[in-house]
Amino acid sequence: MKLKAGTRTFYGLALCWCAYLLLSGCNDKIPTQVVSQNPQIILLQAPAQAYQFPATPLGIHVRADDPQGVSTLTGVDLTIRKLNTTTTVTQFAMRDNGLSGDILARDGQYFWPVDTALVHSQTGDFILEAIAKDQDGLISESRLDTIKVLAGRENLSPRLLSFTIPRTITADSAYAPVFRATAGDVDGLASLRFVRVEFYPPAFPRPTLVDSLFDDGKNDDGAARDGVFARAIPTAKLCGEGTFSIVLRAIDAANAESPALVDILNIRRRSATPPPNVNLPPAVSNLTAPTTISRNRTPNTYVLSVQVSDPNCIADLKRVFFNTFLPDGRASSGNPFVMRDDGVKDKGDEIAGDGRFSLTIEIRSDAAIGTYRFEFQAEDKKGALSNKIIQNITVTN
Repeated sequence: MKLKAGTRTFYGLALCWCAYLLLSGCNDKIPTQVVSQNPQIILLQAPAQAYQFPATPLGIHVRADDPQGVSTLTGVDLTIRKLNTTTTVTQFAMRDNGLSGDILARDGQYFWPVDTALVHSQTGDFILEAIAKDQDGLISESRLDTIKVLAGRENLSPRLLSFTIPRTITADSAYAPVFRATAGDVDGLASLRFVRVEFYPPAFPRPTLVDSLFDDGKNDDGAARDGVFARAIPTAKLCGEGTFSIVLRAIDAANAESPALVDILNIRRRSATPPPNVNLPPAVSNLTAPTTISRNRTPNTYVLSVQVSDPNCIADLKRVFFNTFLPDGRASSGNPFVMRDDGVKDKGDEIAGDGRFSLTIEIRSDAAIGTYRFEFQAEDKKGALSNKIIQNITVTN
């Protein structure tokens, strides 16, 4: 087949253009990606907070790498600065020697223990900066993390070692069965406060009674401070009947709790008092409160407490509270103030589950001088209100 002149000309141009592209492609350089030869910090890991003297070994962990292999790394420098400052507190050459907390030598994993030397006995929030270097003098980009250092020694949780409880109780008898538990604490027996005992009735998610065992040598406890906690618990405090779950935990001075130990207890009754389906109101009594307080005392805190009972059982309580009224008769904006029976001393309650509800109040220095009216009351789960105890407290300068 013959080609026309115009076709021949186009075909020739196309061949020339292809040849040009081929030759040009041979002469062009193919772009290459530049790989950094510097070492890298793969991981910097520190506890969110630690004590100057931790109870268990803690440390700063760094994982580093190098394109030439971890064997070319010469170390990791850890710099510590106070948060929001540029002043260096201290600097360490971290360890990769398989000693003092480091597991394997020369594996690229670096370690430094957390202790008081870490921040030169300072406390607060710190910035950690890790930089790796290799034998060619190359350094990595920095990696940052933070740590909060708390003063003193870390408190370890206590341990509940054993306990003995009765197997069956007649709840409406005059008998007060003794509950005993043995507890320990690495911080010493003196740091133990009490053992909490919770009574859970059948198929009920909350305890109907919370009580406490003590190691004070009183109330059927043998010797004081021997690690054995005991108490005779009046059966009148127990509600309901059937197979109860009993949960025990040891509590120390820092409010740390031991793991729970659990057992069962059978509670039976000879009679029903009050009659079934009859709700009786709770009662408040034996108020403890000051009559005069100064607004300029230091510390300016006061504990108010009141004894509470309920004929249907203390577990029938919904809340115990007080309302306050200013010297001019106006109700306080914070009403009602709910009281507690949980044994948290910081909030004012001494013993959990003893039926004595407490609350710590604070009087500000700018509080109005004059006589305030405090009204104490309890309410049960069906809305029945107790009697009301009224106490006047005079605030002076």
